[in-house]
Amino acid sequence: MLSILIPTYNVDCLRLVTDLHQQCEELQAQFGATTFDYEILVADDAGTDTAVIERNELMECFDNTRYIRLQHNCGRALVCNFLFDEARFDHLLLMDADAEVCSESFLYDYWMQRTTADVLVGSIRTPDTAPRGHELRLKYEHAAHRIRTTAYRNAHPAAHFSTFNVLFSRRTIEQVHFDNRCTEYGYEDALMGYTLVERGFSIRHIDNPLLHIGINSNESFLRNTETALRVLRRLGPPLTDHAHIARLHTRLSRLGLLPLLRCWHRAFAPFERRNLLSRRPLLWVFNLYKLGCYASLTTT
Repeated sequence: MLSILIPTYNVDCLRLVTDLHQQCEELQAQFGATTFDYEILVADDAGTDTAVIERNELMECFDNTRYIRLQHNCGRALVCNFLFDEARFDHLLLMDADAEVCSESFLYDYWMQRTTADVLVGSIRTPDTAPRGHELRLKYEHAAHRIRTTAYRNAHPAAHFSTFNVLFSRRTIEQVHFDNRCTEYGYEDALMGYTLVERGFSIRHIDNPLLHIGINSNESFLRNTETALRVLRRLGPPLTDHAHIARLHTRLSRLGLLPLLRCWHRAFAPFERRNLLSRRPLLWVFNLYKLGCYASLTTT
């Protein structure tokens, strides 16, 4: 039995729910309601876009589907925890609202592999193009594909843990939720991945993608990145023991190079931002900018 859980904030996910509902109905017809039953729960984190809300409310016309509007904005991690507590069934499929079903066998593939691990992590497919002004996120995602192969992710199951598209067993969720300190954007997935491994749950990465259609703008992606770095600094270990940027920061600290890096960031951050907000952003500039931002957070 399957609970599909979708947190959303000002994202129209009616098409996503429509496609998932159709696949659920097909699976129920194939296996029978006593073998396969389902629910789809969408939690709106106090969204403000009335047009999106009106669209999303249409999903309540579907059987076994609930659209829940929260009164206060609390962040993705806490909304996911709310959905975990609301779910009724033994397998909980969590996904982002800015996704699109790109396989007719998406739910079938999860259902047939549901008992092979405590947690099954699906995959992310990135579109080939994005609107003007969204070049940085698109370029970053395409570059990340080399570490998103199934083999590489299974060799590093916690380091590349993502809840963009993931199936949990009920037993797992009864013991592990998102950390309630994660009230802002960033690192809630990584922290959950390390917690799962520490508590002995098995994680298996599979090639079962959703298309990520929510490629945000350069400005938004840069703002989210800065927020995530502050979150990383605030949460500390075990994240800072594993996160690449925190480990690089530690090495530079041991070499006595942090004062130089901070001086560089103060002088050149505006020029770096100009490149990153342009139509031809450079990823090495993005990495240098992130390192400078993080080093500037750790002056005390």
